Amino acid sequence: MIRRQERFRNPLDDHLIHLHKNLYISQSDPLYYEKVIRYLDANSPEAHYNLGQKYQLKGNWKRAFFHYKEVLKTYPSPFYSAANRALHQLNEQQAAHVAKLSEVGAVRKPLLPPLMKKLLIVLAVINLLLLLVFALGGGAVHSSVSKMKAWDVGREVTYETVEAPFVLYISEQTPQAELEKALHKQAVQLAKDMPKTSILLYGVVTQDSTSWGKTMRLTHEDLIKQAIVVATYQPEIDDAVRIRFLNAAWKEHQPLTAIGANLVRTALMAYSRDKGKVPERLDALLQDYPGNYLSYIPKEAGSGSNAVAEAYTGGGGWVYNPQAQTPEEMFYANMAGAEAVPYAPIHIEINKAEHQLKLLAGNQLLWDKPIGLGQQDSTPVGDFIVTDRVLQPRGKTASSYGEAGLGLGAIALHGTYDDSSIGSNASLGCVRLSNADIEQLFPFVPKGTAVHIQAAGWPSLPARPASPPDVLQPAELPHHDESPEHVIFHWLG
Repeated sequence: MIRRQERFRNPLDDHLIHLHKNLYISQSDPLYYEKVIRYLDANSPEAHYNLGQKYQLKGNWKRAFFHYKEVLKTYPSPFYSAANRALHQLNEQQAAHVAKLSEVGAVRKPLLPPLMKKLLIVLAVINLLLLLVFALGGGAVHSSVSKMKAWDVGREVTYETVEAPFVLYISEQTPQAELEKALHKQAVQLAKDMPKTSILLYGVVTQDSTSWGKTMRLTHEDLIKQAIVVATYQPEIDDAVRIRFLNAAWKEHQPLTAIGANLVRTALMAYSRDKGKVPERLDALLQDYPGNYLSYIPKEAGSGSNAVAEAYTGGGGWVYNPQAQTPEEMFYANMAGAEAVPYAPIHIEINKAEHQLKLLAGNQLLWDKPIGLGQQDSTPVGDFIVTDRVLQPRGKTASSYGEAGLGLGAIALHGTYDDSSIGSNASLGCVRLSNADIEQLFPFVPKGTAVHIQAAGWPSLPARPASPPDVLQPAELPHHDESPEHVIFHWLG
């Protein structure tokens, strides 16, 4: 199924799988796994294993053998052991089939009568005698053999090597190109130090910056499950370092990719409501106050890049297409194999009874923070929209609203220098956060973010991603002014 931008969105789209560029397919398609191999990943262990199962059930052992063996080429994978067992099962079935045919053949009548057998034996003896005469009388047979070409059909050489598994610890923010370069360099070096050895080098993400770039011998098999990429180097057989990203482990980046995508989409939809159309370029979201819909374009977690392309290339970062009809098609990850991320806006839930604030991106919880509220229940309940994003907002005094503020009209979510007011009702109606908390939340709350303040009770909320969302912040920030010195704000405080 080719998904076209000009058509209306169909509810069935939610059940489609994004295979390649604009190709979407349902998992109920009888040729689903064939298309995964053809368009997405020719080495997909999951697809090959399922096709092996399909052909095994049909009795096509030759095709089943082929697909199971393809699974074994992608070690490690969750389907490796199952494919290995299936191959053994096929061998046993084939052996049983041959044995059954032999038993059937044993009880059949002889194919040739006794007289014919004797005649064939006599002819065979005569032929042997003739060959012996020619061999003794000349060199005709030897001559014809000497003219035969050696290795006319071909040959296969198998080298016995020892596998040596290692772990390379990496940062989650390492760009893919740098990661591939580091894996290649380290695999070659290890092979030089350990000749006649097959090197397996697993890339494992760690938050410990002191371990980044370090290579250690693999001692725990559990680390293989955590690896996002594996480099294989077998210099005795192949002079190329084979690098394969493990899709199952790489999906750990998808929650962060979803957060980054929906952060920008939320800002785009707010801009569209304000201006009547989306911007031609994303730079329009990064203007001086009050046009600061965003503080920056976040990094795409899988590639570590926040570059924006006009069309899909698979080179990392993002794709922005202002002509698209839906937020999903307008802004998405420029990564091969990246899952289609549905649009789910950034929003804030506030529980007055628990003095707690939660920042969410769709169904992903970014942070939950303690808050202070208004005296005598003066903080209103209801639905609000972030209309102002301000760093160092000015009020009656320079310290009225702390280090940052998110204006909601008459009230705001803002910082405070009085940390003792957090968890209590001490403000004039605004929602207070510590300065550290409001500064952490500020870049992840676009202009136009919905805020729901409720008296008590929470909707069903998920846990936060394993990695903190602030890793999406790029090293170099754009230069736009989010601290308007000429504007005085009159929030309740």
